[in-house]
Amino acid sequence: MKGKKLFHLLSSLSEEEYKLLHKAVRSPIWNTNEHLHTLYVQLKPFHPDFNLSDKHYNKIYSKVFKLQGYDDYKLRRLFSEFTKVIEQFLIYLETQDDKKGRQKQRLLLRALGRRNVYSYFERNTLQVLEEVKEEPYLDVEHFQSLIGLHYGIYFHPLTNRHSKKNVHLHHLTESLDSYYVLAKLRIGSELKNREKMLNIRYENRLEEMVLGELGAKMTKNSSVYQMYKLVYDLFEEPAKIDAFDQLKRLFNQNIASLRKPDQFFILHHLINFSARQINSGKTPFYKEALDLYKTGLSLGLLLENGKIREATYSNIILLGCQAGEFSWVDGFIEQYYSYLKEDIGEDARAHALGLRYFYEEKFDQAVDQLLNYRFSPAYQPRVRIIIVRALLEQFLQDASIYSLLQAQCDAFEKYIIRNDFLAKPRLEPHLNTMRLIRKFAQLLYDREPEKMVSQWLVQELESDKKFISKNWLKAKAGQLAKENSA
Repeated sequence: MKGKKLFHLLSSLSEEEYKLLHKAVRSPIWNTNEHLHTLYVQLKPFHPDFNLSDKHYNKIYSKVFKLQGYDDYKLRRLFSEFTKVIEQFLIYLETQDDKKGRQKQRLLLRALGRRNVYSYFERNTLQVLEEVKEEPYLDVEHFQSLIGLHYGIYFHPLTNRHSKKNVHLHHLTESLDSYYVLAKLRIGSELKNREKMLNIRYENRLEEMVLGELGAKMTKNSSVYQMYKLVYDLFEEPAKIDAFDQLKRLFNQNIASLRKPDQFFILHHLINFSARQINSGKTPFYKEALDLYKTGLSLGLLLENGKIREATYSNIILLGCQAGEFSWVDGFIEQYYSYLKEDIGEDARAHALGLRYFYEEKFDQAVDQLLNYRFSPAYQPRVRIIIVRALLEQFLQDASIYSLLQAQCDAFEKYIIRNDFLAKPRLEPHLNTMRLIRKFAQLLYDREPEKMVSQWLVQELESDKKFISKNWLKAKAGQLAKENSA
């Protein structure tokens, strides 16, 4: 495909940014090739998808180069030249989006430092240093800024390093130590997270130092250090609920002054901890996780480049349903499905509506919603398992549903066996769950003693097999045992 990099970069621009690019193309500082302006105009109708055929390439070439015969190499060279202009434009956009002007300040100081204007360089550096020192939140970015500023002025060739009044080297060392501690904790927390997810171990040198008295001394008065330490505590076994509560309280107290990276980092670990508690059967954490996601939505942390991840969208809906906040869920489904990628938006919305009906115990509507929409292969396993669950709920109230339930179980098993779209290990828990539900229903339909059926179900769930909706299945076993003892 010709112009692959060019089209990827152009696709990343919003409509307003694409219009602004016109000024960059017309600027003699960035571009002196008159053909680029014509190319910009010709490509504009294809933004943002840029689905071009050979016919389009030929037409664009004839518009740009007039009556000259088509030359593929020449068009590729022009695409490459346009790509360089866009890369410069993206750098410009980054500096414009820098709300506090820090990037511009750093670039200006670097420019002043390389020229014979030391007095201006020194004055501007000291001014920026004072501004940074006044920041209320001592985080990784704060100390990183101090390192750059103190380093730049101390090691400038015209700085008097022999004066006792020159304290920049001392402050540079202190800032470097504090930066190291905080960065080590932030990165170390991610290592802990990977250890938990992947069941592997990492060697984390100097971990005890940064977590101990020395680390606290280096970062005194830094609430971010306190929060990072609490993030570490979230990975302890057994789970430290008090650490979660303390971290959540500190996060809410400091949320206004936190920079986006730390807002996302801490929220991410709070949500992951909540998810682990939910998986261990602690139902109060459904509400905790939902409230954290709501915080993320209000701060704009869950939108990446104007898009929300499908997994995030589905998790929020699931938590909202489990918390019984159906009105809020309805609003979220409609408000945020447009922020999903276009190729999955309708699938995600249809699946969300099925989940919503299921958790409100409108099982007929859930089955109708999910059976009457043509889902893509990626959605089939999760959709089919909800259909089977809804039918089991109906079967527990009405035995006449049994044949339909078994038919759906059989269809699901055949789908998994024949499936060549998704990896088999990913489908194994779905297959185990479907077979378990089919056997469970069969035992009840055959009027086996309910106490025995309940015990069998619990025993299966406690085996080494992996299941989907394990907490729901445990609840079914508990419900059966309770009815049997009544």
